[in-house]
Amino acid sequence: MNYRIREIKSTEYDILNDFLYEAIFIPEGVDVPPKSIILNDDLQVYVKDFGNQKR
Repeated sequence: MNYRIREIKSTEYDILNDFLYEAIFIPEGVDVPPKSIILNDDLQVYVKDFGNQKR
């Protein structure tokens, strides 16, 4: 399998919230949370300033 890692484009930042929502583990039998759950400060830490942290 070949893949390439590249820097995120400025037009792609909006999709990070979609990825964050899809990454939430939802056990079988549990109601799916509303998408607005990703606006919680505890979750926004994963997308806020994405790509701007020093390595």
